[in-house]
Amino acid sequence: MTIKKVSMKDSLLQEILEDGGTTLLVIRADDLKKAILDTVNETKRQLEDEVAKNNSETLLTGQQVQERLNISRTTLWNWRKDGYLLPIEIGGKVRYKLSDINTILQTNSSKKKQ
Repeated sequence: MTIKKVSMKDSLLQEILEDGGTTLLVIRADDLKKAILDTVNETKRQLEDEVAKNNSETLLTGQQVQERLNISRTTLWNWRKDGYLLPIEIGGKVRYKLSDINTILQTNSSKKKQ
């Protein structure tokens, strides 16, 4: 067993993790918290990227939806609350399906022709 005092700023941590041996680490609580948050955030980012790659559906932000439909933020919120336009949440971020937006545009276009 190896005993090492490691600062999270050192590149030794990655080496220790990859080594696979038994090592006793002394880490400050702040450094441990930062390492955990960094790992969680990186994993979250990778998952979001993977979902976006695998999802053939184009997803839009609320701002993009507002611009495409020429609606206010309040209208978008009301539509969401009423179930008219339901978002998808990925990693805490709200996105809307482009196909849903196109359906709304086609429906409104059909109503204007009548």
